[in-house]
Order: sequence, then structure tokens, then C-alpha cells
Amino acid sequence: MTKLIFLGCLSKTRYQETCKNALKIINLLDSEYQVLDDTPCCGALAYHIGSDTELKTHVEFVNNWFKSNDVNEIVTICAGCYNYLTKYYKHYLGEDFTVDVKHLLQLMAMPENLTKLNLKNSNKPLKVSYHDACHLRNAEVPIMEEPRKILESIENVELKELDNIKTNSICCGAGGGVYSVFKENSDHNSKLIFDQLKRGKLLLTACPFCYTSLNRIRNENQIKKPVIKFEDFIVKLMEGVDPLVE
Repeated sequence: MTKLIFLGCLSKTRYQETCKNALKIINLLDSEYQVLDDTPCCGALAYHIGSDTELKTHVEFVNNWFKSNDVNEIVTICAGCYNYLTKYYKHYLGEDFTVDVKHLLQLMAMPENLTKLNLKNSNKPLKVSYHDACHLRNAEVPIMEEPRKILESIENVELKELDNIKTNSICCGAGGGVYSVFKENSDHNSKLIFDQLKRGKLLLTACPFCYTSLNRIRNENQIKKPVIKFEDFIVKLMEGVDPLVE
């Protein structure tokens, strides 16, 4: 049986440092998880731009790859991969899809793993805010409480919620081709999220698509408060690095 780390195409190609940090966390929590070099794309883009037939064909291809590599468990760091693997694979394959899929947030939030992590902020008290990604809050098994459990467990870190959270959170405008077709709408949404970052010193996201959109808006508007991918934030705390230092 193989426990697979599913990094996702966007993270693997654009955010290698985040992938390394995710591996540090996962290996600490469960050393049986591993990365396989030829892991295929989950097929999210096929859903957005292709036909149902094309998506089903790809889902079957990926599932056969899982079977050939004896994959029985997956932990992914990509919100999109988590959403599609848990929703469309069950939809198209039914009982033939037997892989247990988790997001890294779910793995970290397990009580025994929070104990293993034993996280604390060794610098001055820090107020942070968290953005709920659409792919996580709208998934078959929504992920909303887990990041909050993790943050609440960290010594010397205080969660300051945005105005719009959980099922009422604002879409960043990165997914589903919105940025490509409606750039102004996408930019407006991401800016609105930063406008709600009043009490927090930094903005956390667990989605690489949200991170891409929010970081672009931050740079274009010269916003001083940083946006940090969740696993990068966690590793900074693990290594005693001030999260506010870029």
C-alpha cells in the first residue's frame, strides 16, 4: 500500500519552496507518505474546459494509475486537487474509487498531530487572518474548522477573522477561468479580501490559486501586509523564523 503526497501541478511548477515545506510537515507527522515522480494531474482543467466524456476518461486514467501504484491514501496541499479528487472521482467512478483523500489541513488538525507539531510563535505576539478558499469550503467534505483549530493551538498567535468567513467568504476570483475572462472582477474580489485585513498582521491561505491571485494584487497595489501560504507559515514557526520577515 502506498501513501501518496499529491502536490498538484500549480504548486509543483511555481511554488517549489512551498512543496518542500509541505514535505517537512508531512514527513514529521507520518513518514510513510511519499512523493512519486510521475504523479498525473488531477484533471481539474478538464472539468473547466472539456466535455464530460473527456473528464471521465481522464478520471479513469488517473484512477488506474493509482491502482498500478497501489495508492490507498493521499494527502494533498492543493485545494483544487482536494475538491476534484473527493467530488468528481466518486461521481464518475463510484465504488471503484477507493483512495482515502485528505488535505494537509485535515492531517495537521488531527489531535495527535497537533500534539506532534506543538507549534508556538517564539517572536512577539502575532495576529493573523485566514481566507476560506472556495475549493475547500465548497468541497464534498468542507474544510473550514481545521485551519482554525490549527491556528488556535499555536502559542502566541491570535486569529483575527475577516468580515466574510467560511461559507460567506469572498471568492478571490482566480479559479474557473474568471481571471482570464473577467480580470477586473477578479482583481476587485482579491482587493476586497485585503480590505478586510484590518486587525490581522498577515493573511493566510491554504489554496495555491488564491495565493497566486492575492499575492499579485498585493504587489500591484503595494500592500504592506503579506499573504502567506499556510504550510510556509507553519514551517516558519517550526524553525523559529518571524513570519512577518519575508
